[in-house]
This record gives sequence, structure tokens and C-alpha cells, in this order.
Amino acid sequence: MLDRNWLIAAFLVSALLTVGGCSGNFKYNDDEYRPLGEPATLNREQ
Repeated sequence: MLDRNWLIAAFLVSALLTVGGCSGNFKYNDDEYRPLGEPATLNREQ
């Protein structure tokens, strides 16, 4: 019985960590967003 309780507790902790990782505070403004790998330059055309 102790082994079963340990497994349930381990599963619940891992599930909470997984779900908690999906609720990050990510905000993107259109003027600040840039795709990965694209360098942020001020005057690219000059």
C-alpha cells in the first residue's frame, strides 16, 4: 500500500509540474516580436 501511495504522489507532482510549465507569462507585442534566428537591428536597410 505504501508503494502505491508513493506512485500516486509522484504522478501528481509530475502532472502539476507539467501543467504549471504551460502557464507561463508570455506576452508579445507586434512591434517587439521577431522570429527566432532573426537578428534585432535598428537600421537594416542603411
